[in-house]
This record gives sequence, structure tokens and C-alpha cells, in this order.
Amino acid sequence: MRKPVRFILTFLILGPAFVSADTGKWHFFDKKPVEVYLTGRFDILDLAGLKIDIDSVRDNVLLAYVTEEEFKTLQSRGVYINWVPDAEKITRDLQLQTTRSSQQIKTGEFYHTYEELSAELQAVASDNPDLCLLESAGQTVQGRELWWIKISDNVDTEEEEPEFHYIATMHGNEPVGTELCLRLINYLVDYYNVSPRITELINNTEIWIMPLMNPDGYTAGSRYNANGVNLNRNFPDQVADPVNTTAGREPETSAIMNWALMHSPTLSANFHSGALVVSYPWDGRIDLDGDDNPDLNPDNDLFVNIAEAYAILNEPMYNGQFYHGISIGQQWYPIYGGMQDWAYVWIGCNEVTIELHDTKWPDPSLIPVIWEDNREAMITYIEQSHIGIRGVVTDAVTGTPIPAEVCVNGIDHSVYTDPQVGNYHRMLLPGTYTLNFYADGYISQEREIAVTPGAAAILDVQLLTGNTKTGGGGGCFVGVVIGKEPKKTSMFQSGNN
Repeated sequence: MRKPVRFILTFLILGPAFVSADTGKWHFFDKKPVEVYLTGRFDILDLAGLKIDIDSVRDNVLLAYVTEEEFKTLQSRGVYINWVPDAEKITRDLQLQTTRSSQQIKTGEFYHTYEELSAELQAVASDNPDLCLLESAGQTVQGRELWWIKISDNVDTEEEEPEFHYIATMHGNEPVGTELCLRLINYLVDYYNVSPRITELINNTEIWIMPLMNPDGYTAGSRYNANGVNLNRNFPDQVADPVNTTAGREPETSAIMNWALMHSPTLSANFHSGALVVSYPWDGRIDLDGDDNPDLNPDNDLFVNIAEAYAILNEPMYNGQFYHGISIGQQWYPIYGGMQDWAYVWIGCNEVTIELHDTKWPDPSLIPVIWEDNREAMITYIEQSHIGIRGVVTDAVTGTPIPAEVCVNGIDHSVYTDPQVGNYHRMLLPGTYTLNFYADGYISQEREIAVTPGAAAILDVQLLTGNTKTGGGGGCFVGVVIGKEPKKTSMFQSGNN
């Protein structure tokens, strides 16, 4: 029987302990929530430019987290700003003081502790060894495990099928996603070989779920990790931090980056709460010319399609504050160092950010209702990973997998083959496309193929050794060493920690 935990290389950033063992209170956090009353759209852009930790915007009120110094600076600039109670922390503390009833336990109307979550994931993996694999991607600042659970019909084998992942609770005070991920894990396992739809999904998709990316922050009821860092501002960023390295980043961030190095995920989403919307790239503003026109990513039509595929199945979201329940991230408010932009730029993975509830820490009695609002959307979104074109890139002589870059003429975005299997998956809407395949030391190849609605078209490619083609290629970056190298930037630059 296999060991239940397998550790993946990650780089730990060591620091002093910030939580006392007896009280669990965080001693040094100096960022507290504020409301900023906006006079216009450009107030948001100004605050983003000052690197204020913006949390959400609704109507003419912006919620942010600031230090005393930042508060005074904004006041001096004429910003109308007020401190507000930390509602999520208050709610969490009250819930911890309340004993769970047997009815709450039976219906799941409670938030799991980190220890309870770990125990349940271990139990699911132990009870379903042929379907589930529990791994730790690494440890947090305070030594908690970052659990991945993989769900697949051949769980110990890398297969030629799309990889999908959900990540929840990057912000420790937004725990709804953790509970929904846990429910989804149990739902998939329970309905395998019961529901033909779920069975087919698991048989043809490599599903990875991380229910809790910030267990230190969650345990303390904090937005931040134990080093006081907002993890969704800590990733490499094409505008503000364009060196794709783990050096100097938080251990939680490094763990995700290291995991991505070993995989080629096709589609993903990260869960938050505090609003009801599916947000998609770009989060950060690229064109800083002073206007407020959104920067569109190269696959904008595709992102609109997959974002609406989720939102339309969640009635409160679809009919809420945002048109059709979706938004370009920067049109809501710009951020830099977010995970979804990093995944798209450097990993070739289509990722969105899903805000699950208007309240960050809703009453636990609402968890079953929120699950019903999102269950069908969560499953349908996984199914979106199967559209477009897929195949395997191999050496024409030996048949061995090749680390290759795959791009579409006219679309300035690349995807990459899986380092172990050599398979790729390029999500595309219906149409006819010309694909280019590049690999270091091989002659590039151009192929045309039609995409129809439904399952992905299959296009396997065999490359002959020779010089890498330069020139042409539409959206490809050519004449470089291929393999996790969009925009001539290697997965991890020199000087790693």
C-alpha cells in the first residue's frame, strides 16, 4: 500500500514565529480594513498605483487593508477614508466560541479546522486508494502542510488527458472555497461509478484540488500568511515583477510554482469570497497611458465563454452586481502579483478567480445553500478543460515525449507539453486554426485543424531533429530553448533560493 503523503520540492523561506503557541494571536499585523469612498473610477487606479491592498469595490465604496502610515498618507491626499471593524475576524471568533450542534455536524454547517480538514482528506484518500492521491506541495511558514488531492481513475499514472486544478482560500479570512472544495471532493468520489457523467469526467481528466492554500492565515482568521504577505500579490507579474523565480517569495507561493513546473495544467480556478463574480485576466493593467480602457488578453473571447459557463449556472452570481456575473479583473480593480495572470503568462494555463459569496465569512448555516448554488457550476467548469485541441508531441524516430511549445497563429499565447507524457491541450472556441509546434533541437511543424463544439480535436505531432525554425509562427516566441519558457523567460531564473 502506498504512503499517503508524497512531498514535492519547494523552497522554504524561514522567518521568526509570529504566533504565540498559547493564544494563536498574531503580534505584528498592522494592516486593518478601511472603507474608501470613491469620487470616480480613477480613484481606484490611483490607489492601485500606490500599492494599496485593495480587497473589493462595490458601488462607490472600496474596501482595502492599510497600515496606520498608509491611512495617514491617504488622508493627506484628500481621500475620504474610514476604519471599519474586521467583520470576518469578529465572525470567526464568535463561531469558535459556539459549540457545534449535532444537526450542524450532520448537515456540514460548520467550517473545518485545519486539523479536521487534514484528517478528512487523509480519510478520503485512504478509503479510495485507486481514485485519490493525497500529496503535500510543501509546508507553510508555520509548518502546516499544503494539501493537494488528486482524483483520477489511474491515480498513480500520468496520463494523456487534461490536467485541471482548483485552489481555495489564498486569503485566510475567505474560507467558503475550502468547504466547497471539500464537498466537491466527496461528491466526485461518492458518484464515481454511480453517475455516468462523473465517471466519465474522472476517467478522462486529471483533477487536482487544494482546499486550503493559506492554512496559517486561516487558523488565525487573517487575510495574510504568517509573514504578513498577501499571497495573491506575491506571484511573478508581467508588469510589476517580470522575473519568474521563486527567490524571495513566500513558501506557499513557491509551492504552487514548483508544482506547476512538474505539470502542464490546462484550466484552473482559485476561490475567494467577498463578492459574487468570475474574474479573468488581465488583473494587472498593461497599458498605463491614463485611460481606463481594459487590456484584453489574447484569449479574451475564450475567457468570456468559460467564465460565463460558470456564472450562468449560479443564479445569484449571474444576476448580481456584475453583468452576467463576470468581469475582467482590472475592470473591477487592478492588482499585481496575482495567481491568475501568472498562470496564464508563465504556465500557459487558463485560470480565473471565482468570488463565491458577498460575505467573506458567511454564517456556516449558509454553506449548504452556497454549495447548491455552485455545485453544477464547479463540475461544468472542470468539463470546459476538454474543449479545443489536444494531442501528444513525440520524437519522430524514437517515439519519446518532447518538451515542446504549442501556439496558434494570430494568438499571442503559448501552451506547453507535459514533461512526463508529452501531451498538450490548447483550449479554443470552434473554428479553424493553424498550430505551430516548436522544440529545442527539432524542426518546427505547422498544422491546420478544425475545432468543433464538444470534445477536443486530436492532433498528435512527430518532430524530426534539426535546427529550431525562426520567424513566422504567429503567436509563438521562436528561436529559444523551449519548455516552460513563454516570452523568452525560463520557468525559474538564476538566483533561485
